[in-house]
Amino acid sequence: MKICLIFTPVEHITITSDWAFRDDGVGAIPPLSLMYVAGTLEKIGVEVKIIDMIASRLSLDETLAEIREFAPDMLGFTLSTYSFHAILNWIKSFKEHTGLPVVVGGAHVMLYPIETMSHKAIDYAIVGEAEKPLPEFIDAIKNGKSLHGIKSLCFRDNGKLISDLTRQIVENIDDIPYPTRHLIDNTKYFNILSKTKNFTAMLSTRGCPYRCTFCDQKTPPYRLRTAKSFVEEVKYNYHKFGIREFDIYDSTLTANRRRVIEICDLLVKEDLDIGWTIRSTIMAINYEVLDALKRAKCHTIMYGVETSDPEILKRMKKNISSERVWDRLRYTSKIGIRVLGYFMFGYPGETRKTIEDTIQYSLDLPLDYAQFTVLIPFPDTEIYEYYQENSDCGDIWAKYTLDPNYDVNIELLGSELKREEVSKMLAKAYYRFYFRPRIIWARLRQLTSKDEFIQLSKGAIGLLKGYYKK
Repeated sequence: MKICLIFTPVEHITITSDWAFRDDGVGAIPPLSLMYVAGTLEKIGVEVKIIDMIASRLSLDETLAEIREFAPDMLGFTLSTYSFHAILNWIKSFKEHTGLPVVVGGAHVMLYPIETMSHKAIDYAIVGEAEKPLPEFIDAIKNGKSLHGIKSLCFRDNGKLISDLTRQIVENIDDIPYPTRHLIDNTKYFNILSKTKNFTAMLSTRGCPYRCTFCDQKTPPYRLRTAKSFVEEVKYNYHKFGIREFDIYDSTLTANRRRVIEICDLLVKEDLDIGWTIRSTIMAINYEVLDALKRAKCHTIMYGVETSDPEILKRMKKNISSERVWDRLRYTSKIGIRVLGYFMFGYPGETRKTIEDTIQYSLDLPLDYAQFTVLIPFPDTEIYEYYQENSDCGDIWAKYTLDPNYDVNIELLGSELKREEVSKMLAKAYYRFYFRPRIIWARLRQLTSKDEFIQLSKGAIGLLKGYYKK
């Protein structure tokens, strides 16, 4: 059996349009979700092809040519909330031109399986993590068995929707096959923080132990790979694919301090010529962990700072003080690790003054990079529940999933500013942060290759376009 997994271009809906100007030149990240699915499929004997339309810059016709050459039995896609209809439009096009059955998965399917299956171009949907239901589903398809009784599967039987909404999880994530990097061209991937090629993204956990009110990572149970398993994958990627740059995509790598120190000690022992970046909450970092990360060649840490306002931080359930932020960021910078700060505007309690204060905070802190966003109340988050309880919006994302013409433009609640006003302040924040002589000079001094210069230039052009557009 052959399955072709396709990673399609992303288009921005109204509420996510603020992201668009930051996308220019910031990188191309490997489609990890599809690569994990491919690993499970190959393990059960399925021949898999991954087509990354973004990294390869493929048109519809070029992608169709690759599909026809591979001659698969089925097409597969991963669905995210903010790009659901963009991906659905691609699915419809591929379905029209090939007639092949389509299976989908991803976080959005887990949240809105029935609404997802309302679209006839989708034949099958896997609910939740795919590693357990996928082999049973493929076995039934290959051998003409009944699909009835398969957990975590939605399908149609004579036009009637059959759905099992069980969410199965993999308890020991060390057992999950590696993402199939042999099915992609690893030379095409990078991000704006990476220093060299080849680049890849990795995961060492699923879920998150923290309960930030704007994040949906609280839903999957928090599970950790062992330090040995994680480092073995780093070594495999290093030797097999020549990968030298790793972005660890965990929400918070440092939540278990003992494990992260063990990871660092193993990497120091291997003495690989690599660099890597991580994400961490300031609640889960201390000097001992930072020293270990530095020894292991971690060169950038991305911290969720969010806001300078202590009351808004409390509403976000982020137990961090300004003193702790300053202390951890100063020490990170002092030992030679670059620092990126995440900031969010538009949370309940936000005013023009709190945003101005947060922008100034970002300029004062010892940051090398900053990322600013306007709050989007995504499903399965506490802030989305607040929006539903305090307005008559209903389940916006269910409506959006059902109706391709539904315009998602959620006005901010509990803020004295409208979303459009905050959006303009976001553009101002980017301009003020990145077009300072200190930041420009620091970026130029850190350049080590022509590729880095090209990435930096594209990112700067994207920021300028977005600023003047706003």
